[in-house]
Amino acid sequence: MRIRQVSCPACGSLLGVPPGAGDCFVRCGSCRFRFRLPKRIAVTDDAIADWLGEGRKGEPPHAPEKPPSREEQTAASQSTAVLPAVSDPIRMVKSDASGALFEFPSNRLLDPQFRCSLPRRCLRCGTAAHLSAHVVIYATHLVDGLDQEGKRLAGSLVLRGEDVRSLSNEELCKRLPRVPEAPPPADLPMPYWLCDMCTERDLISGQIRLDSSTGVGLCRLWIGNLHVAEAFLVATGGKGSASHVELQQRIAATTENPWGFLSPAVQNRLQQWFKPQGGEHFLAYVPDRDLTRAEDGMAGIVVSNKRLLCHNAMRHREAAVVESLEIEDTTVEDRHHLRIKSPAWEIRKVTVDREGLVVLKAALTKGMFRVTWHG
Repeated sequence: MRIRQVSCPACGSLLGVPPGAGDCFVRCGSCRFRFRLPKRIAVTDDAIADWLGEGRKGEPPHAPEKPPSREEQTAASQSTAVLPAVSDPIRMVKSDASGALFEFPSNRLLDPQFRCSLPRRCLRCGTAAHLSAHVVIYATHLVDGLDQEGKRLAGSLVLRGEDVRSLSNEELCKRLPRVPEAPPPADLPMPYWLCDMCTERDLISGQIRLDSSTGVGLCRLWIGNLHVAEAFLVATGGKGSASHVELQQRIAATTENPWGFLSPAVQNRLQQWFKPQGGEHFLAYVPDRDLTRAEDGMAGIVVSNKRLLCHNAMRHREAAVVESLEIEDTTVEDRHHLRIKSPAWEIRKVTVDREGLVVLKAALTKGMFRVTWHG
């Protein structure tokens, strides 16, 4: 039988209640706050079995108990039995190629560490730069996060990049607004992140259900990026759990589409100079950081399983996967100036950032290019 639970009115911890207990004073096992337990008649599975065994319908087999005396009522009011805190871990309800659905007690939203457990990376493309903060809206049913945010929150939640990197979880929670018209603790901000190039919907949604008599609630969170879902599960203590193993298997079995992680604007620009050939699959795009971020897609490096393409307004160069490449990396502050040489041509400088260099190396390795790195 599932243990009856009640939420501490002071700290919000879930507490286990003994069968039949009610209308008495207890203490929270987490914060030691003393409060009155609401009256509630609990019918156990054993009691129901007894009724059925005795052939009774609708009534317990024993006579009603005599009302408690004044002395018994006084003793009950002075009782300070300690209710143990119930540890309910996060649970993955389901996962598929489009994302993962998690379930957890609503009182976990009281913890700033939990509320900030979504990684500070773009929910769509995974970049850690040029991020803006958004807040998960826990409604009565699963709804799109951006849609609800636009209806309930006035103004922008944009934080500067340096703030995103430097703020602690507690400071970040204080900087974000509470969610209006949301039942506590769903009014507490739970941030997620999008970069300035990604504004797609259907990436995250939340739901909350509260028991009005006990204050105990249950939240559901849908995350449309499996890698972000895994990072969230690990950050909330689920590393190595059955849900984690299942999610890792789901990620391994799901054929990823790197093209789909690009914003529509970048896709449209790349299509002007990258035309896939028969059997060719896109692996990565690394933008040229000599241009502004708003111009992403107009220049840079594309890697496929058949070619490496370097493009800007003045030139377009290609090298097949079987050709030998030499890449010299000269680092200046947070920029990498790449000199790329193939048997047929040489480009003296393509500027990429640190993240772009990581993406480029991973794509060249995956495509099994013959590359010699210098510097």
